[in-house]
Amino acid sequence: MPSINNAGEVAFQASLRAGGSSVFVSRGGAIEPVVEPGRDIAEVVSHPALNDAGACCFYALTPQGDRLVALAAAGRVRTIAPGAGPLGPTINNAGVVAFRAASPGPDQSGICLADGASNTTIAQVGPRFSAFHGLPLVGPGSAVLFRADTRAGGQAIILARDGQERVVCATGERFAALGAFPAMNDAGQVAFAATLRSGESAIFLDGPGGLRMLLDGSGPFESFRGVLVDGAGGVVFYATPRAGSLGVYAGPDPVRDRLLGIGTPFLGSLVTEFALNPVSINEAGQITIRVALEDGRGVVVRGDVGGM
Repeated sequence: MPSINNAGEVAFQASLRAGGSSVFVSRGGAIEPVVEPGRDIAEVVSHPALNDAGACCFYALTPQGDRLVALAAAGRVRTIAPGAGPLGPTINNAGVVAFRAASPGPDQSGICLADGASNTTIAQVGPRFSAFHGLPLVGPGSAVLFRADTRAGGQAIILARDGQERVVCATGERFAALGAFPAMNDAGQVAFAATLRSGESAIFLDGPGGLRMLLDGSGPFESFRGVLVDGAGGVVFYATPRAGSLGVYAGPDPVRDRLLGIGTPFLGSLVTEFALNPVSINEAGQITIRVALEDGRGVVVRGDVGGM
C-alpha cells in the first residue's frame, strides 16, 4: 500500500523483474529507488511510509533472513530496530518511527517507537492487552494511535502521548466491533470504522467537538471498511453501497463521490483490486491508491480530491 507526504510525493513497494522487492518514491513524475536490494538489505517486506523530509521507513529482511525496521534518509539506509511485526511502520516529520514489534514469544509483542538512538515500548501484550491490529500511527510530538484487543475480551482505539493514554473509543454499550485501521491527522483528530450494537456499520470522527458519526448503514452504504482523514478533518472512505461493489469515496453520494471501485473503468481497463491505508492521505487531502487492473497491469495513482 502506498503512502504520501505533504509535498505530494508518493512512496510504494514493488516487486522487481530480477526478483525480490524494493521501495520507490515518485517525485514530480520521476521514480527513484529508495534502497538497492542486495547492497543495503536483502528484500523489502512491507509497505513504506514517507515523511515531509523524504525519510522513508519500511520492514526488510537481512541476507540471513532476519526481519528489521529500516530507515532510509539522506542517502543512507540503516537499521533502527529488530524484530518488526506485520503490515508496516509509520513515521512522523521528526523521524520517529512507530511499528508493531514481533518478538519470538507471543507475550512480548507490542507497539514501539524508534528514532535510531533509542527504542520505547508504548504498549505490549500482557495483563491489559491481548493483541494489536492495523498500523500504529505516529504523529507530532510522538503521539501514537493504535487499535488493541483487551484481555477482558473487548476492543479499543487508544491515543498515547507523553506516557498518558486516552481511550478514543471501546466496544461496549454502543460499539460491537472496531475497524482494524483507525486514522489520525496532525491535529490529533481520529477517524475510524465501526460496527454498532444494532449491527449497522458506520464511520466516526473524534475531534475538538467530541465523537460524531459521519455516515451509517441506514443510508446508501451497507458497510464501511475503513476511513482516512486529512488535516482539515475531511475524510475519504472505502465502503460498499447497497447492491454495489467496494469502492473509494470522497463524500456521501455513492455515484457522484465515487473515486474508483471494483469493476470501475480505469485507464482503458477495469479495476479488480485496490489498496490504501491511513498513510495514503496527506494533510491537504491528496490520496494515493494501489490499483490492480483486469488486463494485468498494476498502477499506483495519486488523486487531489480533498475529504468529505
